[in-house]
Amino acid sequence: MAEVTFQILEGMERGRVFAELETPFTIGREEDNGVQLNDERVSRFHLKVQEDAGKVILTDLESTNGTRINGVPTTMRVLQVGDLVSIGRCLLVFGSPKEIGERYRASGSVPLQKLKDVIDGSHPGAEDEVVETNRTVDPGSAHPTNWSDILDSASQELAVAMPPIPDTFRLAQRAQLADLIAFVHQQIVVFLQNGRERSVDDGSGQRLVDGTSWQQIIALEVRLAQLIRIVTDPDHA
Repeated sequence: MAEVTFQILEGMERGRVFAELETPFTIGREEDNGVQLNDERVSRFHLKVQEDAGKVILTDLESTNGTRINGVPTTMRVLQVGDLVSIGRCLLVFGSPKEIGERYRASGSVPLQKLKDVIDGSHPGAEDEVVETNRTVDPGSAHPTNWSDILDSASQELAVAMPPIPDTFRLAQRAQLADLIAFVHQQIVVFLQNGRERSVDDGSGQRLVDGTSWQQIIALEVRLAQLIRIVTDPDHA
């Protein structure tokens, strides 16, 4: 059983910190949730957070309006400190100020460091209410005028960050995963090799692919979407 922290960045509960929440718990509109959000666009029980094999897993509970993590629609994800979770009009960040600061300092990223400053209150601005849960939480959730720009930049960096390779797989599972990644890699390589410069002289850097290659990459995307559904919800595959 893990203990996790969520900080609310946007929404009616903006500025609140839910600290040391014991997994599993849910986030949603009803009072019975570990984190209750007052937003009609949030489902009654919108998502679940649980621990498995030392990882914190977020699962969308077939919510009406869905869940986005770092701007990407998500049904299931291993959460990383600093991940931005968007549901309805609410925006949450996963992790305590200390955890987020350690990750962002290590990354050396300017957008992520600015977002970290916003979260821990280093930016000038009005302080918002903080809710104490199991322990005292230092206040600070200031919102500068360029908040949207900072959020967009940080979300883009987090969205393209490579997820870590699972470290709990057995040998056979690792081999299967390697085969799957190698297949996708080979399909992308073929697509790239079939591309050609639009024009040597126009300097645009644009490349063209034939219709067959385009259809193959679309078919690959369809298959990947199906695999994500099978892995995250095998009963509805």
